[in-house]
Amino acid sequence: MELTKLFSFFLFMLDFGWCAYTDTSKRTSGVCISYNGTRCASVLGTSTVFLNLSQSNPFEDQEQMAADLLDQMLNVETTKPIRERCNGHGEKLICNYAFPPCENVISPKPVPLCRESCTAVQDLLCYVQWPVIQNSNVHVKLPTCDKNLPSKWDMEEDGPPCTDANLFDKDQTEVTSNCYMDQGRWYNGTVNMTKSGKPCQHWSLNSPQKHKRPPDVYEELRDSENFCRNPGAEEESPWCYIDSVVPGERWELCDIPACGEERESSEEKESMSWSTILIVTIVGSVGVFVLGFVAIVCYHIVSNKQKAIRYKNTPQDDLEIDIQKLPANMSYHVVEEPIRLNPKLQAFEYPRNDIVYIKDIGQGAFGRVFKAKAPNIIKHDEEVFVAVKMLKEDASDDLQADFEREASLMAEFDHPNIVKFLGVCAIGKPMCLLFEFMSKGDLNDYLRICSPEMYMNIRKNHTFQLREGEKLSLDLIDMIDISQQIAAGMVYLSEKCYVHRDLATRNCLISDNLTVKISDFGLARSVHRLEYYKGSDNDAIPIRWMPLESILYNKFSVESDVWSFGVILWEIFSFALQPYYGMTHEEVVEYLKEGKNLVCPENTPQQIYDLMLKCWSRKPSHRPRFQMLYNSISAFHGELTKRTKDTSEV
Repeated sequence: MELTKLFSFFLFMLDFGWCAYTDTSKRTSGVCISYNGTRCASVLGTSTVFLNLSQSNPFEDQEQMAADLLDQMLNVETTKPIRERCNGHGEKLICNYAFPPCENVISPKPVPLCRESCTAVQDLLCYVQWPVIQNSNVHVKLPTCDKNLPSKWDMEEDGPPCTDANLFDKDQTEVTSNCYMDQGRWYNGTVNMTKSGKPCQHWSLNSPQKHKRPPDVYEELRDSENFCRNPGAEEESPWCYIDSVVPGERWELCDIPACGEERESSEEKESMSWSTILIVTIVGSVGVFVLGFVAIVCYHIVSNKQKAIRYKNTPQDDLEIDIQKLPANMSYHVVEEPIRLNPKLQAFEYPRNDIVYIKDIGQGAFGRVFKAKAPNIIKHDEEVFVAVKMLKEDASDDLQADFEREASLMAEFDHPNIVKFLGVCAIGKPMCLLFEFMSKGDLNDYLRICSPEMYMNIRKNHTFQLREGEKLSLDLIDMIDISQQIAAGMVYLSEKCYVHRDLATRNCLISDNLTVKISDFGLARSVHRLEYYKGSDNDAIPIRWMPLESILYNKFSVESDVWSFGVILWEIFSFALQPYYGMTHEEVVEYLKEGKNLVCPENTPQQIYDLMLKCWSRKPSHRPRFQMLYNSISAFHGELTKRTKDTSEV
């Protein structure tokens, strides 16, 4: 029996092409095999990789791990340049992470990633995709790029081995000095001035421009001094940081020709030189003939003229001249029309090069949203954190118009419970809107974290570090206070005759001191002198937050926002459960048609649930005004506060 088992194991190893040496007295935790999978075939080929035998299905598990991470990376919505920059590098890193190279066939050991390669992909090449994957709920996690990983430079001094995942393999055919090929990643010339003539900053320095591109990370930056480079092919051509403090400018492309353009330019110059000689000769000959002819004609006219010529004075009356109707004249031009931008926004223009990226927050309806610093966007304040909402690169004209319209709308608002609009980057693309940064993110996520179940889990597993004065649980007074703030913001909007149309906890933001502000006005519309706004048939409708007149007839009014406010109250007191959870959209519509309402969340005061029911009145005219809702909630808040104070004194 023992011989049969041993023989079977031997055949199993031969079948997979394993090259591991095993000692009967000492087992190894892994083996070396030739990679024969599909997901990483383009990266690994048939190279020898380490297989971890501690897993139940070693090869299948590692293959699935690579597939999960790569699929997530491809599914992150972002702009085309950012996606193209990440895909190849990210794939190499993930495949070498899931199937590390094998260091020793006899005593197999996995070769870890080099710290520099891991950091480059995390912070520079896949900086959008990385945090999205890292914060996802998938059990497979990305590598940790910290000091525990060995450095590729230590290997030169007999340090521990590591793999750079072939991220920085130099393509010798693309190494150039007078021009650049493709995007110029391997350009190694000595141009050290930008297109506009500004000096380049030394790559090893972090001043005056701070950056995360040190030469010890990028192979192409070694011995690069202050020459123009394109590390990681991040931009369209070689560039550099500007070695001076220029307001609104941080880096710039360099004036280096593409290799094809350089050859074409020299051929064009040679061709033009011969063409110029020929043209000058012909024009000169014709010119001499014409001048001679004109001279003869003028002589005969003058000699034969017997009557004195009287000249009329030029009329002195003012003339109305339409410049656009004058015949074309190459000596003059009409100034090009400036960028079309709503006049309300022109005063909010902020130089995009002053924005200092910090981290991604997520994806919005219009595109990417990230946290950043915007120095001096508020006068005399250099440490201003903002949320930057960036329009998608391939956004349609309609989407761009909606994006600008939201900014124009936000520029009008000034209320402590409406998120503050701070600036716009309209010069250049993509268009960006800058809003005040709310540290705790959206209210929906915060409510879920504060739910009793989640709070107990966090306390039990110690998975969250609280800052001083911070709380991760909400009492009744907190929830009433949040409701009161949203009601105050909606009183302001309704008085200005604006309908939000997408009022929900996901579209409210919250800060450290539990200040709540309404945001995301992408669907908001003015209803001045109208009872309601009728949306188009293509408008997305948040069915679970809408009354029947909005769902069935596309009618939106202040009263439909009141219905949504009732659902927000339900979200707050249910700790952000999905309204009508367990039902499909169609079932929700039928449920509402039958005259049914959301049930009262657990531990909700009857006064609050009564307000919800009033908000959900079938007839819009029977729903309360926001001012009445605000007054009722404020009164209840005052009563609770007084009761709590009296109890504590006793």
